[in-house]
Amino acid sequence: MTRINKFSIKETKGLFKGPWDPKDVVEYAGLVLKVAKFEGKYGEKPHTHEYDEFFLVLEGEIRIYTEDGEVSLEMFEGVVIPSGLPHQPFAEKPALVLMLDPKEQP
Repeated sequence: MTRINKFSIKETKGLFKGPWDPKDVVEYAGLVLKVAKFEGKYGEKPHTHEYDEFFLVLEGEIRIYTEDGEVSLEMFEGVVIPSGLPHQPFAEKPALVLMLDPKEQP
């Protein structure tokens, strides 16, 4: 018997303790779908990952600063930041962002 697990991104909105506190929504094929509230600047300086990082804006607008330039994203727009590229997300006003990360991070 196949098990189907329904999930709701909308339900995660009430779980945030503050900005930059991602919540796992569902795991699938070695990946974790997460939602986070972005507000202000993430961290003091750009950071990198050993995996590609996926962002999709669900509400609001964000910018991601990289050494290759700034990426501006509005609602329903997304980007994949390649592994190893220094980047720093920023949201002037609160934004809701969906992210996709590997379950096992290097």
